[in-house]
Amino acid sequence: MTKNIEHSKLYQSEGVRLLYNNSLPGILITFVASSALAFTFIDDTNFNDKFAWWLVMSLILIMRVIDTRMWLKSNAEFKTRKTWLLRFGCGCLLSAAMWSLYAVIFYPQFSIEELSTTNVILAAMAGGATSILSGNLLLASFYNILILMPMSILLLMQPEQYKINLGGLGICFTAIMIVSSVRSSKYIKEAILLRYRNKKLVSRMEETIRVRTREVYEISNKDSLTGLYNRSAFLLAAQNVELEFKEQKISGFSIFFIDLDGFKNINDTLGHNVGDRVLVALSDRLKKFIDSGNLICRWGGDEFILLLKEHCPVLISELADKIIESLSRPIRLDEQNVTLNATIGISVCPEHESSITRLIQLADIAMYSQKGKYPERLAFYNMGLERDLHRKITLNEALKGALERNEFRLMYQPIVDATGQVVSFEALMRWRYQEKEISPVEFIPLMEQSGRIVQTGHWVLEEACKTLAQMNKHNAGICMCVNISLIQFYDKGFVNNVNRLIERYAIPGHLLHLEVTESIFQSDQMMINQKVSQLQQRGVKFSVDDFGTGYSSLSVIQNMNIDYIKIDRSFIQNIELKGLSIVQAMMNISRSLNFSVIAEGVETDKQRQLLEECGIPFMQGYYFSRPLERQNALVYLDQALESPPVVNGL
Repeated sequence: MTKNIEHSKLYQSEGVRLLYNNSLPGILITFVASSALAFTFIDDTNFNDKFAWWLVMSLILIMRVIDTRMWLKSNAEFKTRKTWLLRFGCGCLLSAAMWSLYAVIFYPQFSIEELSTTNVILAAMAGGATSILSGNLLLASFYNILILMPMSILLLMQPEQYKINLGGLGICFTAIMIVSSVRSSKYIKEAILLRYRNKKLVSRMEETIRVRTREVYEISNKDSLTGLYNRSAFLLAAQNVELEFKEQKISGFSIFFIDLDGFKNINDTLGHNVGDRVLVALSDRLKKFIDSGNLICRWGGDEFILLLKEHCPVLISELADKIIESLSRPIRLDEQNVTLNATIGISVCPEHESSITRLIQLADIAMYSQKGKYPERLAFYNMGLERDLHRKITLNEALKGALERNEFRLMYQPIVDATGQVVSFEALMRWRYQEKEISPVEFIPLMEQSGRIVQTGHWVLEEACKTLAQMNKHNAGICMCVNISLIQFYDKGFVNNVNRLIERYAIPGHLLHLEVTESIFQSDQMMINQKVSQLQQRGVKFSVDDFGTGYSSLSVIQNMNIDYIKIDRSFIQNIELKGLSIVQAMMNISRSLNFSVIAEGVETDKQRQLLEECGIPFMQGYYFSRPLERQNALVYLDQALESPPVVNGL
């Protein structure tokens, strides 16, 4: 027994010494070969992935160098410990694993040159390991298998015969290297190797099982980036909390659905690496809010869920405010600050539900309803939010086929001049769905979000131009105003479509007026100006609708050569109070910048009189006429012809 112990210690000490004495040249060769392979065949399509692979490999090699330096500086007694062999083996096999990962991951992108170079390098690394790792047969064998077998098996699975041949050669070479390793080990310590192989194998297998068990737990329960619970682990733990409530061990709990505002912009502008660092930093902040029994997970992307064993609305709101404040603080990354906001939707058990999955859904609904509303960044669920969301989803689905089902129609509201004569009509879109009129305020934003506004907008333009052609048979000076969404400007064929409609219906360009909202001033000004200019050269006029309620820039209006602005109805409704001074100011500005003014939303004679006194040249509203169907609009126009003729069109 004493002899066995002595032999074991001798094998261990000599084997470890041989491994570490030979390690530095092997590490240097690995670094040079990995750098040459990664950067020789790098391009724009695989730069990030190959650089990441090289960086991980370099970090492993650095750790191995540090480990070797520590062994060299340790005392003789400490050098004989088993931990050194394990540390060396893990570093060595990690290096081998990285080589295999390179071959397997980047194989689909290999050129014949890269394939050949990779095979040569892998074979060279395996051959060198036979002598460098001769101090431990098991390590040498595993290293050869790990570095050669994955690539060989992958080549055997390919349809090309030469690749199958290379795969077979790789397997043969692996076998030869293992045999060579056996012979080398026998020459060094044959008696010791034969006596203690089983013991060392069992020891290494046990450690491998422990490592794999820990890895399996981390993979199955933790988010790899943030270290928080992943979705499946959170749901499992949350179900236990739900059970505690049902067993009356706790009086209630709440769910926070946390979404980061503006995170996509970080990924798009600064890159996903920066985005990952932001998520890690914010996750660390969230961990500070985890008390005993509370749970937090990364639900996905930039979404997090917090389960709080508390159902008092006051305490919940206070904690939510603290979380928002914490997440909104700047994050220092390298030499720049990154700042995000967060929106939190909250559902409470038992007030709203007791099922975990349902509470998560309700908190998500509350978050979605609150998204983008500033400064209110949190919302408790209520049934109204769910009804609104359900209605949006229903209408959005119904809009998909509304145009084909002929559910849309246009109505026309007249615009009059100072004498009361009709000078123009505004085309207004209407949607009748399931025998009910849906407000444009409700369905237009849904169409813009889905992009369907482009196709429908072209239909609106064509219908309006067709009606304008009919109206001009009654009165050649009548104009037509058509609302245009910003989304339509981004359509490459927008200008050509407008020109084709003008030609198809033989409409003088100056009789077509396109109305845009003030959101256009926040967009790509160069592109907008170019398209506006192209249409203005054709004679088309442009108006800014709902002026004064958005983000208008007078300099932009001047640069775009806007022809008209329409004063929003909210100012007209308030004209007898503070609205009058605003209207007068707009008239003064219009004279300076050489555009004309239309007042919309005129509903009373008093409003009309005040606007007339301000010098407003054009008016629109229920006082003159409600929006009319096409035939009624034509009749209205015929009746207007019995009055004195129109002086000038818009």
